[in-house]
Order: sequence, then C-alpha cells, then structure tokens
Amino acid sequence: MLVLAIDTTTSVCSVALAEDDRLVGEIATNLPRTHSQRLMPMVETLFAETATKPEDLDLLAVTRGPGSFTGLRIGIATVKGMGLALDLPVAGVSTLQVLAHNFSQGLVCPVLNARLDQVYTALYRSGTGPVPENIIPEHPASVEDLLAELREYKEPIWFCGDGVDLVYPAAVQVLTTPVRAPFHLNRPRAAALVDLARQAPTCSADALTPLYLRDSQAEIQLRQREKNEA
Repeated sequence: MLVLAIDTTTSVCSVALAEDDRLVGEIATNLPRTHSQRLMPMVETLFAETATKPEDLDLLAVTRGPGSFTGLRIGIATVKGMGLALDLPVAGVSTLQVLAHNFSQGLVCPVLNARLDQVYTALYRSGTGPVPENIIPEHPASVEDLLAELREYKEPIWFCGDGVDLVYPAAVQVLTTPVRAPFHLNRPRAAALVDLARQAPTCSADALTPLYLRDSQAEIQLRQREKNEA
C-alpha cells in the first residue's frame, strides 16, 4: 500500500510517502510562508524525488485537527481534492495523536496553542500498542486546568507541541517529573501521520471533516458582537 500523508495544522508543513512498512520520503519546513504557497510544491518534489505518480497512490492521509483553523483547512481541502480526483480513500488523524506517536513509550501530553489563554491538549500513553493509547480525551483547557488534570500522574510526562512554552514553565512547579521534548520530537511529523493512517479508519474524500475542539476566534467575536448588539 502506497500512502501519501499531509500535515498543515501548525506552523510546520510536512509531507511523507510510505509503501507498506517502509518510509519512502519525507519533507518538512517550519517557515513563515503560508502553507498554501509551499504545500503542493513539496508534494510535487516528493513525487519527483521518489519517482512516484499520483496515480500510484492507494491512500491519502491528513491531520484533521485540532490546530490552526487556516492551516488545517488547507490540508483538508488539498486531500479532499486529490481524493476526489484520484478516487482514493482518505484517513483523517488527530494532530495530538500524531504528536504523541513521536514517542516510543511513556506518558505524552501534546499541547497546541489555542490562543485565548488556552491550549488544545490530551494525554496519551505510548508503548502499549501500535498506536498511542488515549487516556484523557482531546479538549481545550487553560494551563491551570490542564495541570490540575495531570497532578495525579506521578511518572514522567513528555510535553510537546507549539504550546510547550505556555505550559512547561508552570508544569515544573506543580508536576512530579515533567519533561520538555527536544525540538526534533516537538512538532507533528508526516512520517508519524503516515504510520498511524495505515491503521486508522478510512472514508471517502467528500466525507472527510476537520476536527474543531472550539469555535474560531472570528466566530467567537461575531457571537459576542451579536450579543452586545442585542
């Protein structure tokens, strides 16, 4: 099975190609240019470097959120378009689970900056099976509320994701053994996504939907404005 994976949910844009149990290639950037400018050139480069054609693919994979509203829409729209054009099934995987899959064992707490003094987060245990085991479901939380949830765990907890700078300074004050992930494990990787996608449920391209754990800032502001006007 030949799988193309795309992740655009954070500042990192990455693509990966895997055939059966072999990672064929992976390209990633963490640059200020928008994902809409660099995603398709990265996919085309990956195809060219691996002598692969879109028609060779058997499955498409994408991180479906949580994350940047604009970023995840770019990734999902791209995969939906390719899936419809090529008549391929797609697998949508949580960004938080992809982050947790960077670790081979132990407790992992991915945190993504959700703004409004919150993070998107969950708690996983890696090493108990082929995919990280979800212990605390995905949800938005303040740093204070998240750390209150984690206090009962007396073993090391890895923190990763673009919300680490918000959480880790407070975590070292209240948790037994928080561990900050090194930078090579601190961002979603399309290689982790492609591995999870091989074991994930699939759907048709037109049935793929983003995972929003909270309304966008624009939607929140609109409701507040409507409430004030009323």
